[in-house]
Formats: sequence, C-alpha cells, structure tokens
Amino acid sequence: MTIDFTRRVMLGALPGLGLAGVADAQSTGSRLARPVDIAAYLEAWVETYGRPTAKVMVNGNGPFSFMVDTGSTTSVIAQRHVATLAAPIVGKAIVAGTTGVVEAPVAMLQSVEAGAVRKQDLRVAVLPDANIPQMDGILGADMFAAKRLIFDIQKKIVRIEGSQRAPRTSARPNMQVRNGLLAEIDGRVGSVKAKLMLDTGAERCIMNTQLSDALKKAHPRLVRADGAQLIGVTGHVVPGEHIALPEVEARAFAVEFATAVVVDAPIFSLWGLANEPALIVGVNLLSRLRSFSIDYGARTFDATLMPE
Repeated sequence: MTIDFTRRVMLGALPGLGLAGVADAQSTGSRLARPVDIAAYLEAWVETYGRPTAKVMVNGNGPFSFMVDTGSTTSVIAQRHVATLAAPIVGKAIVAGTTGVVEAPVAMLQSVEAGAVRKQDLRVAVLPDANIPQMDGILGADMFAAKRLIFDIQKKIVRIEGSQRAPRTSARPNMQVRNGLLAEIDGRVGSVKAKLMLDTGAERCIMNTQLSDALKKAHPRLVRADGAQLIGVTGHVVPGEHIALPEVEARAFAVEFATAVVVDAPIFSLWGLANEPALIVGVNLLSRLRSFSIDYGARTFDATLMPE
C-alpha cells in the first residue's frame, strides 16, 4: 500500500482572511534585482519525502526546514513552533487540502526570510506536526508572488529572482495562474488534452477521474493497479488507483515513464477542474527535468530536460 503525504493549502474566505486579502497583504515584499540562492536545496528528491526544502529564518530564529511548495497558495508553520516563536494567533481559516477541508488557526509571523527574500507580518496557517511530518513548515506561493522561481535539479538549488516581464524579455505567456497563485499550463497526457498544475509539494502526479476516463478510451492498455492512498495535510484519506502514464507533454517538455495516482480528490473541485481532464504534476515527474522555472509575473514556464 502506498501512502503519499500530499498537501494543498488554500485559505478560505473566513472573516478578515479571504484568499485575495492574504495575497494582497503579502505581495509587497522587497523586489530582487538579481538572482539569489535562497539557501535551498533539493534533498535528492527522496529525503524529506522527495520534495524541495529551504532553510528559513522566522522571527529571527532558525534556520527551519520549510518545503518549497508551488501548489500551496499560502505558507504554513508546524504547531510546535507557534509558542516558541511567540507568534500570536490572529484568527482562523479554512485549509483546503488535496483530500479534504479543515478549519485551522492562523498565526502572524513578524518576519520570514529565505535568503534575500523577506516578508513581514506574514499570516500563515498552523497545522498539527503530524500533518507535515519531518518539516517545520511550508513556503507557499505567497512568498513568490510576482517573482521567478527557478529549480536547478542537477545542482540541487532553488533560486528566486525578479520576474522577467516584457519588455525585458520576448517570452510570451505560456502559463496561467489559477486562484491568484497556482501555476497551470496546457498540455497533453498521451493524446488527451489536459490542464497541468505544477506542484513541487506533491510527491507524485495526481490525476482526476475525467482524465483517467479519457485515457481508458484513448490508451486502453495502460497499466493500472488498486491500492493507492492519499493522505493530505488535513488528515483526510482518499483511496485511489495507480496508473502508468503515457508521455506527458507541454510546450516546455515531454516526459515518458512517469506514474500517477487517480483519485476523486476534493481539490479538483475547489480549483474548478472537476469537469475537465487535469493532472497535478508532482516531483516524480518534475525531477526528470534538468531545471525548470515558474515566472509568476511574466506568466511563463520553462524547462530543460535531463541529458539522455
């Protein structure tokens, strides 16, 4: 039986803490004029559940190990650190994970620093330690708003730099930003057109049933197996099915021999993707790339494949 610790965090619209309000309040951090290594490293894509982590200072303390998660709209801290950091609880919010929804406290962090990226008065969701095992917290896309995030898989480095918006670059937008901060690109899984959600916080790819049903018709010989489970940060468990993917292709890459889990995950409905083929592109596929970048300001995604 396979268990994926896959989380998705989205602050819901409770009084004083709507999603738009959080994004607006946290997008005013310092702009970076040049690339900055954020003391982040990709721990062999296997350690710490195979997901990229960064060394982060919180309220002048640390460093703490935070997962770098492009699939989370807001940042998170483990409950055990709230008291020691003297972080006040300023309200509650709905945390929408891949597998379910739960109400969680919201803490105010005086400062969060990842390399030269610094945010002040950052509102973060507080989750039980058991829900984010072996991590002190999650750096969500609220830390990267209007910036360019670069993952160098070979060098095991994550960089944040200023957005390459026109007229400084001729790159045309090839990426959409759903719900304000979630990176989405158009692609194909085999011969089926699908929405691809780029998610460095997902250990493996996750497919909705619409894409699975379409693949059954287009590629009936794909290998499938029962026994998959997803456990999200909310603690909910959703059963699913393993599937061997055909080629996953987008404008920036084409990757073969990846796998996915097929689940009726609530997050697809929350993202407005319940009625069309969609695939959350996780680290098991992204780690096949030499490097990739997500530019939230320019709305561009770029990737370089590993050498043969």
